[in-house]
Amino acid sequence: MVIAEQLNTATMELKENKQQLEDLAMENEQVVAKLDEREGELKQTMVQMEGQLKQLNDMELQLNNVMSEKETLLSENESLATELSDIQNQVSHLQSEVGSLKDDLAISQQRAEMLGSQKNESDEKLHELSNQLQSLTTLLESAQGTITTLEDKLRAKNEYCEQFESIERKLIHEKNVLNEMRRTLHNKVIQLTGNIRVYIRVRPLIPSEQQLTTTSSSSTVATTRRPSSASGGGGRPSSASGRPSSRGGSIISSDLSKQTIELTEPHRDRGGLNPRRKKWKYGFDKVFNPVNDQADVWDGAEPLVQSAVDGHKVCMFAYGQTGSGKTHTMIGDSVNRGLIPRAVEKLFASKKEIEQSFQGDVSVSIKVELLEIYNEEVYDLLDAEAGPKGQKMKIKLNSNEAVNNIVVEASSQDEVQGVLQLAQQRRCVKATKSNSESSRSHLLFTVRFEVTSLTNDELLNRQGVLHIVDLAGSERLDKSGSQGTLLTEAKHINTSLSALSHVMQKLQDKSEHIPYRDSKLTYLLRDSLGGDSKTLCIVCCSPHQTHFNESLNSIRFAANASKVELKQGNKVDV
Repeated sequence: MVIAEQLNTATMELKENKQQLEDLAMENEQVVAKLDEREGELKQTMVQMEGQLKQLNDMELQLNNVMSEKETLLSENESLATELSDIQNQVSHLQSEVGSLKDDLAISQQRAEMLGSQKNESDEKLHELSNQLQSLTTLLESAQGTITTLEDKLRAKNEYCEQFESIERKLIHEKNVLNEMRRTLHNKVIQLTGNIRVYIRVRPLIPSEQQLTTTSSSSTVATTRRPSSASGGGGRPSSASGRPSSRGGSIISSDLSKQTIELTEPHRDRGGLNPRRKKWKYGFDKVFNPVNDQADVWDGAEPLVQSAVDGHKVCMFAYGQTGSGKTHTMIGDSVNRGLIPRAVEKLFASKKEIEQSFQGDVSVSIKVELLEIYNEEVYDLLDAEAGPKGQKMKIKLNSNEAVNNIVVEASSQDEVQGVLQLAQQRRCVKATKSNSESSRSHLLFTVRFEVTSLTNDELLNRQGVLHIVDLAGSERLDKSGSQGTLLTEAKHINTSLSALSHVMQKLQDKSEHIPYRDSKLTYLLRDSLGGDSKTLCIVCCSPHQTHFNESLNSIRFAANASKVELKQGNKVDV
């Protein structure tokens, strides 16, 4: 029953749904009919819109054409306005120019009237100038005659000048020949007077020494002219005869004279016995007492510097105890110049004279080196890091020259002086009990004077070498109070000076073997201590009795050096 009811219900619902579908189908047909009508209307509307759009495009094209014509007209209007403005400006400018021209015309008329009057004046002046021209023409003719006369005189003068130049060239040639003869004769004179010269210089008492004593006994060194018949020549001790009449007296001799120096033993207490004071007397090439100044020493050294200019090897060194005045003798100060600045001045004067004499046919170069021997090591004082911490110089085994050191080619005397001052600042100087400013190294100042021919004339080429050495002072260790580094320095100084003394002794003995290699100092100076070299030894001494032993040792060294003979061709064996 239930199923039947459900089935009836479903059947009724199905009918209802079927009826609804039929209604929907009828409504759908009506809607489709309406859509067809609307589609027809839409097509008609589209056709109408296409026609209107075509009309609209035509109107837009016409509008564009009209706008283009409008822009063209506007542009033409602007151009016409610009042209109108330009024309107006031109008209205004022309009106202004017309006014100016009218003013100029009035001024020109006034000028024309003035020029008319000036023309009359100019005609008068022209007439006057014509007259003057005629007068000047006459004078010119006269001047031309004078010029002809002067030209003849000028030709005569030129011929005279040519003859004079020829004579001048001949005289210059003769002068150069005479200079070569002078060089030869000067060298012979140096050889005859001794290639090794020994000078003694006794410094004055310093204030501290003057306070120690007020009597003349404080001075233990006396100098006098050497008697012609004295037996103490050549550095040999003489007898008591010829003793100076006054202590401390000094007589300056000429270059060829000889002088003597006498040392008197300091007073000793002999317990009431008669005092016996030993005396030593020596003769040397020159003896300078405390009154002699730097110029006197230079007068004695100048001939050797001339030898360096002439192309020889020359060495000048100062020897003596510390504080005896070696550095003052060699370098000096701004007021009392020493040998080095005076030698440099002479070298540059000789350079100028030689170059002028040969009229550009030769050139002269001056090269400077500065070396320091400190604790038996060679240092370059021109190096930026000079001194014991600086660059050590090597020495060639087949030569006695330092290698890789700085060589300055100087162009002026002031340049060399600046280099020397710089080296002095870098040199090792310390205070000891014996000297407040004691040089703890040997200073080697080397100048190479080279003459080079610019015309390939080998006879004009030459090279001289000048070594000026400021030796460190010898010192007694008990007096100097040296300890530590100072003691090491003092030992090296004394060792090198002993080596120098040993070399001098061997040269005196004419030994076949000369021990140059015992010290860097003697090895560097080997060429200047042997052969045909020229050597000047300046032994500096203190006159005070407290330095008697040191002064006596220095004088004995000088005596040995004065006996050495250097001759050309001597074998130099190291």
